[in-house]
Amino acid sequence: MADSLLKFTRILENDFTFYRFDGFENVKSRWELPCEYLSGSHFAAWNGILLYSDGNAVKYLSPGSVIPKNEYVELINIIELGKKRLSEIQAKMDI
Repeated sequence: MADSLLKFTRILENDFTFYRFDGFENVKSRWELPCEYLSGSHFAAWNGILLYSDGNAVKYLSPGSVIPKNEYVELINIIELGKKRLSEIQAKMDI
């Protein structure tokens, strides 16, 4: 997971910042990125598409999709939370 990267390009248009999802780097399997299925926010990779949710509705990004800065920040927060959860789960499994 440490080497798995989401690639975004920052776009400035009419004084507004957007982010274009360019795809994945070093993600080989369909579900390699961590995902929390039971409740709350989560994200996963599936066949080149990024699926994510804040716990209310599932959103998706395919390569070339553009999102506004506030949605990008929300996505990054979901990803950071997912990484933290994954670390906690892995730590418990090593006990």
